[in-house]
Amino acid sequence: MKYNIFKGLLACGSIVALAGCSANDWNDEYLNGFEEPPVSSDITNIDYVMTAADYKTLADLPANKALAESEGLSKELSAVGTNGYFTDKITAQKYLPAFLSSSSFPYFAANDKSTVNVTYSVSGGRPELCQAIYAAKIYTVSTDDYISAWGSDAAYTDAFAPSTVASKFVPRFLAAAYPDAEEGTYVIANYNQTDTDPEFKPVVLTDINKVAISGSYTVRGYITALCKQGYILTDNTGSLLVYYGSSFKPADYKIGMQMQVSGSGSKYNGGLQISPAEESNLSSKVYTYGTPETLTAASFDNYAVTYGNANNDAKGLNAVYATVTGTFYSVGNYINFSVDGATYNGSFYQATDELKAMCVKDETVTVTGYIISANTDRNTKLPTYLNFVVTEVNGKAWAPMAEDKPYVPAPTPVEKYADNGLYYYNGSAWAVSNAAYMVNPTENTEMGDGPYLSNDNALRVLPIFLKKKFPYAAEGDSKYVAYQTSVKYGNCRNFIYNGSEWVLNEGVEVKKDQFAKVNGSWLFNPNVTISIPAVKNSEIGKQFYAPIVDWVRENKGAGYIDSYGNSEFFSGASYYYCNINLSVATASGYAPWDGTPTDQIQQKMKENFLYVTMPVTLKANYPDANLIDGYTEPIIYELDYVTYDNGATVQNTNDTVKYEVVGPAEWKLVYSTWLGGKVE
Repeated sequence: MKYNIFKGLLACGSIVALAGCSANDWNDEYLNGFEEPPVSSDITNIDYVMTAADYKTLADLPANKALAESEGLSKELSAVGTNGYFTDKITAQKYLPAFLSSSSFPYFAANDKSTVNVTYSVSGGRPELCQAIYAAKIYTVSTDDYISAWGSDAAYTDAFAPSTVASKFVPRFLAAAYPDAEEGTYVIANYNQTDTDPEFKPVVLTDINKVAISGSYTVRGYITALCKQGYILTDNTGSLLVYYGSSFKPADYKIGMQMQVSGSGSKYNGGLQISPAEESNLSSKVYTYGTPETLTAASFDNYAVTYGNANNDAKGLNAVYATVTGTFYSVGNYINFSVDGATYNGSFYQATDELKAMCVKDETVTVTGYIISANTDRNTKLPTYLNFVVTEVNGKAWAPMAEDKPYVPAPTPVEKYADNGLYYYNGSAWAVSNAAYMVNPTENTEMGDGPYLSNDNALRVLPIFLKKKFPYAAEGDSKYVAYQTSVKYGNCRNFIYNGSEWVLNEGVEVKKDQFAKVNGSWLFNPNVTISIPAVKNSEIGKQFYAPIVDWVRENKGAGYIDSYGNSEFFSGASYYYCNINLSVATASGYAPWDGTPTDQIQQKMKENFLYVTMPVTLKANYPDANLIDGYTEPIIYELDYVTYDNGATVQNTNDTVKYEVVGPAEWKLVYSTWLGGKVE
């Protein structure tokens, strides 16, 4: 029994596998010094068909995982295990040997020189549309986009609605986001959708210095000071206390936060304040204070009297940013200080524990903050303390500063849900694409994967989904389905309805390749046979003879080229007739042969073909040909072709030439029918 070596046959333009061609038969017939080893009954010829479970096993093998990771193809290898077929990236030639050498292959322990012809599936390439959608970018509609669509940051919502549809505005956003997009580009756009138009309630802002007692207002400003029961809010017109009371949590706020507050105006001990019914943090910044008013004893007393009198008036006073030097005389639950020469004393309003820790009794101190009110004696109505919401003690701030965060207008609340759309660039504009059905997040969730659909699960659930979605499909109907696999990536699959089920269509073909057991390992056997029939203007003829014609023109001169430009008479190759023309009568008419004895022309043309131009076309067609580590058999490239000679008895003959790979894209001649067979 002889052991078989694989040949890939390129016959009439397509490569196929040949089984049953014995390498040692070839060695005996054509190569001197190659002896057939003793025949052993242990050497086995195996035929094996890959199963769905085999592909999964193959993709999970550590050796294959390491190989795929080194080539950046881990995702593609995983897909092979899921899909049950090889691809142009994860090839049987590279990834089958690890499976054949694993215990999952029933014949993994076969003796050396055994062969296995493996029948497997390979994708001829995913449909072009699926490849384009697989490469699609993911665009998420932003707050600025929604504001642009609705036309105002004061009356917008972060969703599209019946009156403001995504298909009208998303193309504009994509044009801005991808100015260099090429024709044929796809993008999956993610956005929110609401089924009813929102009712916008216009926001009317009031300057802080115009807030009055008992009125309802919406004010906007920055937090400039904190205390235990509220914060000072400052805009370009003034400052006031936003008072929460004991429910306030100072730790949730920082200096520099921009707040929008709605509530009613009031006063306390002469100071204006607002009791918030609603607030929102719009933005934040590293706040820079202006210059505080430096208080003397007289101006200190004047403010105490002014705020004390305001306690009896109908109008409250805005807070005043000021600084004063005094001495602490009480630092317990109440922080009080005296000002040299002043009649009245100062007090820290609702000081936090952090602020209290900075105060030392009898210490001279510079206090900076906001004057907000004055306590008065209930009997005399005269002021007793001028109250401060303190920002600094001796130049040291106690409250934390916010970081810069840009202003984001608050959207009008609506009942919304996540949605998406598939968009296509036609070379001049973006538009919704109907080339594929775009699965939305709700449908993904219904299929059990949440807002995204994993590739593994897609192949299981999409046929079920299509059957429910298109109950009246006819046999042969085709559907492309686009879906999002994560926040960054999308994918697409094509399914065909066979009359009862939707079946994945990936252009899958069944092929057979041969592998040989060499030194304990299974290896792909890479011998190649090319067959070129004399069919005029065939693709296979152009593939192998056109490089010869071009090379002769460029390297030997146009004098060898016929008037049509598709044949040369340096070695006789014609990619129009798809043969080797050795007609002496024709060749002798070409100037470069002038003076060459007629009986020598044909021999020289044969030598030129065998030793010059045939290696040229092999290098052009197989630039990656090389020896394979661990593969000890000669790697043979065979060309079966037609020779034409109008001076011969049989004008068209079938001839063969064989070359052995000896290095990277290098061959040596080992056989030619012109030379009588084996070439030493």
